[in-house]
Amino acid sequence: MTKRKANAGRPRLVPAIVVADATEIGTSPGVLVVRTGPFTRAPKVFTVPAELVGSFLSKLHEAACAAEEEYWHFLPAFRAGAASDDNAELARAKEKWLLSQPWQQEMQRVLGAKRDRLFFMDYAGHVGVVTAAPYSTAPHLLIFDPLQLHRLAPAFQQAAARAWHSLPATLADPAQRLAAAQREWASVPWPRATVTLPTQQQAEKVITGLRTEFLRRTPLIKEH
Repeated sequence: MTKRKANAGRPRLVPAIVVADATEIGTSPGVLVVRTGPFTRAPKVFTVPAELVGSFLSKLHEAACAAEEEYWHFLPAFRAGAASDDNAELARAKEKWLLSQPWQQEMQRVLGAKRDRLFFMDYAGHVGVVTAAPYSTAPHLLIFDPLQLHRLAPAFQQAAARAWHSLPATLADPAQRLAAAQREWASVPWPRATVTLPTQQQAEKVITGLRTEFLRRTPLIKEH
């Protein structure tokens, strides 16, 4: 008789991989909502119940700091495939490079025997956020630039506070809250508001500032 493996019968998590481009952070009653993706396609949506938002943001920050330890090393590789220094061209080259990396393999290594439905990993100088039901309607592996996450930190904190303050007036069951939030945000136009892209000069100024902050920090010792 053939022995079944200990995890036989459990569906293997095979998420769609998306490089985060534009990102919106919002709330529904008792829920933090994140939408991300390119402007040219419908965004991916994931949701976090207010009860878990504090832990979520803490782990997201830790993952962003860990990823940044490698980000600056990989920066030349991101830009190597760009035909010019135009922001759109740099973004295209970077997305192509990121999608060529073995994210699925790394995800399965990190996941191991666990069956977490929301977890983080730092890889190739970026943060992978893996979500599945009930946090999203389908499995996603969303790849975030750590500098983007640092810039979004105030927006995350503000939305987290709104989600927490609205918790007493909403559904007690977190799964029902998440499902309601996903239905609500699926019908919201993408993007929700007009987006003004930074100029090349503005983008370089922000990157220089973040690079300076990184160099001032104590180097992070990653555990293996």
